[in-house]
Amino acid sequence: MRCSASGRVWVGASPNLHAARNSTWFLLRHGDHRDAALQADWRTFGEHAFFFDVLETLAADVAPVLVPELLKEKRRDWAARLGAGVLL
Repeated sequence: MRCSASGRVWVGASPNLHAARNSTWFLLRHGDHRDAALQADWRTFGEHAFFFDVLETLAADVAPVLVPELLKEKRRDWAARLGAGVLL
């Protein structure tokens, strides 16, 4: 997720990207997101300044048992690469 106005970036990971975006937008719209900096940027710059970009998807043949740990690893790696905050 990125805010075009502030230049800040946040990285998350989910097996269901559509649900993750909907949940994040819902929390932000209601002022309930746990990340104070993200919520502050949302209040300051508005929804139109935010973008939800997919950075990477897992291969279709990844064993389901490996998905949770692999998503954590990818989230950590992308956050480090981009100097981003981590969405929980």
